[in-house]
Amino acid sequence: MNLDDTRSLAIATLTDQDGNVLVIRRRNTGFFTQPDALIDEGADALAVLRKALWQDLGINLPTDAFAPMGSYGSWIVGEMTRPVDAQAFAARVIYRDVTPQEGVAEAVWVNPAAPHVGPLAPLTEETILPRIVDAMGG
Repeated sequence: MNLDDTRSLAIATLTDQDGNVLVIRRRNTGFFTQPDALIDEGADALAVLRKALWQDLGINLPTDAFAPMGSYGSWIVGEMTRPVDAQAFAARVIYRDVTPQEGVAEAVWVNPAAPHVGPLAPLTEETILPRIVDAMGG
């Protein structure tokens, strides 16, 4: 593994009023993950993520709707030899309306304790969803 190849991502953990979490599957992968955006060096992670949410899913949330969840290491889906450093941000949404655009094949709201969708990306399955379940008390 070459850590110089590490990519930086911002990921959104969006929950609805019932505690369901939005996961997406991009057209170029079979894995479901959080909505995300690649971060160029020096870019503001949350600003890049908010722009991607709007462009990819039609979701427009103000900056103050997001709370930082932390930074997590994992692997890029489909490139399991390429590490990723993901900065996670959480937000609660009132409306579940999502309009997937060209790069997004599916957008699904799932129960984080029992996400009945196709395969989940490692970061989603092993870190993000368990954190949400723990935060919900269960």
